Amino acid sequence: MPLMNLTAFNTNGNDSLNIAVNKNATQVSTRNNNVLRFGPRNANNGKRNQDANKGDCTHTADRDPVKWWTVDFGNMYTIESVHIFARTDCCHERHSDFEIRIQNTSDWNSEFSLCYEQIGQAPTELYVNCTDHLPGKYLTVYKKDDHHHYPLTLCEVEVYENGVTGKTVNTNNLKPTTEITTITNRIRQMTTNTRNNFDIQPTGIT
Repeated sequence: MPLMNLTAFNTNGNDSLNIAVNKNATQVSTRNNNVLRFGPRNANNGKRNQDANKGDCTHTADRDPVKWWTVDFGNMYTIESVHIFARTDCCHERHSDFEIRIQNTSDWNSEFSLCYEQIGQAPTELYVNCTDHLPGKYLTVYKKDDHHHYPLTLCEVEVYENGVTGKTVNTNNLKPTTEITTITNRIRQMTTNTRNNFDIQPTGIT
């Protein structure tokens, strides 16, 4: 598959496509109990600031053996894609070994459908297209424990019912993945009217 740059902007002015923004969010713990600086709502306040020192990222307690963050959509939705922004000011290796779970209850440890599993370190901007469109009322980011006991830090989690979000995905520095292939196939299948509606400008797709 050729490498590509894909830019997709929703020009309809419908911000509600991100169903997670400003919804009720919880997490297992908060570093130093400082909710304003590290609280759960920092991950879905609509800000993509990736500097954890500026108060727009979550941070669980250091060395907490269980690490999770959950957002309540308020209603049932069919989830297709998730976009996670991690901190870029330091500690990139901590953004690793986690799962994105879709659930019907607020219990993080309840039955879930797995949208995505990250093994090893993830990029600081991660776009995930769920293989199956998963119905649920809650989304949980669950970080597996390891010998490092890294905390879970999220700067923004965007959740969409549609597969294309308003963000440039640069695959030049990434290995081809199922998610990227899915995006490419979806663009190929779009009609000219659909591409114009969302102002999609693909390059390198053959």
